[in-house]
Amino acid sequence: MRHNKIYVILAALLCVYVVGCKEDAPSFVGFESDTSTIEAGATGGEYDVAIRSSKEWTAVVADPWVMVSPANGRGEVKCIIKVDSSLVNDTRTTDIRFSAGGELLQQIAINQSGFAKSITPEKPECRIDAWAKREDRWFETEVTTNIEFSVTPEYDGDEQWLTVKEHVVDLDRGARPRSTRLHIEWKMNPEPAERVARLLLQARNSDDTLDEPVIITVRQHAAPVIEDNRSGDSLAVLTIFDRLECWSDNGISTDKSMDEWECLRLWRANDVSLPAAEAVGRVRDLDLSFFRTEEGIPQEIRYLKYLETLSLFGNTNTMLKSIPMGEEVCELRYLKALRVAAYGISELPKNFIKLGANLETLDLNSNNLNNIPEVLTRENFPKLRSLNLSSNRRKSLSDLRTRSSVAGDEGIGLYEDMAASDAIRQLLLWEELEELALSYNYIEGTLPDFRVGEEGVRGYTYDDVRDHGDTLTWAVEQNLPRILPNMRSLRLNLNFMTGNIPDWLLYHPRLMEWGAEVLVFQQQEPGIDSYGRVVRFDNAPTSFEYYFQRYPLYRGRYEFNDEIER
Repeated sequence: MRHNKIYVILAALLCVYVVGCKEDAPSFVGFESDTSTIEAGATGGEYDVAIRSSKEWTAVVADPWVMVSPANGRGEVKCIIKVDSSLVNDTRTTDIRFSAGGELLQQIAINQSGFAKSITPEKPECRIDAWAKREDRWFETEVTTNIEFSVTPEYDGDEQWLTVKEHVVDLDRGARPRSTRLHIEWKMNPEPAERVARLLLQARNSDDTLDEPVIITVRQHAAPVIEDNRSGDSLAVLTIFDRLECWSDNGISTDKSMDEWECLRLWRANDVSLPAAEAVGRVRDLDLSFFRTEEGIPQEIRYLKYLETLSLFGNTNTMLKSIPMGEEVCELRYLKALRVAAYGISELPKNFIKLGANLETLDLNSNNLNNIPEVLTRENFPKLRSLNLSSNRRKSLSDLRTRSSVAGDEGIGLYEDMAASDAIRQLLLWEELEELALSYNYIEGTLPDFRVGEEGVRGYTYDDVRDHGDTLTWAVEQNLPRILPNMRSLRLNLNFMTGNIPDWLLYHPRLMEWGAEVLVFQQQEPGIDSYGRVVRFDNAPTSFEYYFQRYPLYRGRYEFNDEIER
């Protein structure tokens, strides 16, 4: 009985041993995987691969853009193959080598497609308002790309109302697409209709070809309708006020009738110069001051069709700006007086000549004109009587020899060399002018000494004597050139003139009305012109005794008498 128990125990132990041996024995001999090739997209990803092996294996990858986890094992193992995002446009390949004891067991090929060259906008269409404050007139849109690209706006009309700022594409990851943001600034829409532009995104390099054009469509809402009536004038003035960003209320209040707005005057039925019966109640004069703008006269000015006087004065940081005046002001057919001063104007519109039929007063002082505009001639503006071009200095110079080094792209301001330019000469031959202001500019050279019988210049006659009493006898006898005969105010001071004051100016019959010792004779001090000459008139008088000797009857009218009667 005892022996039987021992046999039973031995038999049980043998069974346990046999079963254990069966579990340790491999169920598979060799090496295999469930795939031999992985086709990966350009963005990469993770791929599961089932491995069975009777040997301890190790995986080795030829390139760093593929990772295997785990990298070794035995038996049945699930491997995760991680493929990084591509950095190239073309397909790239590598392989994973499974080895045991130096013996190659199997290879798995990895084929990854590259990124196609692309420009992909976040939004194919953008919508913007018709109007906003200047600092809010912009929008941004995101673009994903893997090539350098340019942006070209295309418009249905002539006006270019979008400005695309420079953008940067950081292609530090090769062909992998990166995102950049386009910053686009826009102008206000003056028209009562939606307008559309297209931003054409094109590859900068000719080698970067795209399958189809890439376009972002920009749609701008229509402006409010401004009618051709009194209500339309009211809306136009309010819109101009807003677009100039006036920081003074200019007496405008929507709680009051337009008749009570301090910045304007309306046409009345009994006005002598009423242009048309329908002009009654419409805006006749508009005067707005103290504003901040980077743009020309707002386009809504054209709706004030019966405007006779327009005055816009006082922009911020005027010297830093280069602003075209804008074409719409040229449509004001009844305009007689135009003042656009301290605005930052750098050029006149190409159709400015259209104002010549009626314009009598033009004031462009304290702007950034670089020369006397060619359009301003006696022939183009036959009714002009007052012209003010003073204080058009952008830079502050006392030595014109440094002009070219400091001018930059914008220039120094209104510069004329009378030895090289005929502009000043033509202004002085403009007989109808009654006021001419050229003070505080960069005008250098010697004033022209006109001769009677040349350029249409004639001398004073006894008819002029009758008009002035008998004070012009000397001028007639000396055949003095009759220059600016109707001039009531002439200002040439604080320029860079040199040489002699010509006789037509020294003995001008109206000289004593001009404050000549300050507003004509006095030039920039201290000043050096472009030729290194000290700025001053060589024969500037120290008193007016010479003048009264020629015109004795003027002595009692103009000479100051410091004797006190006792």
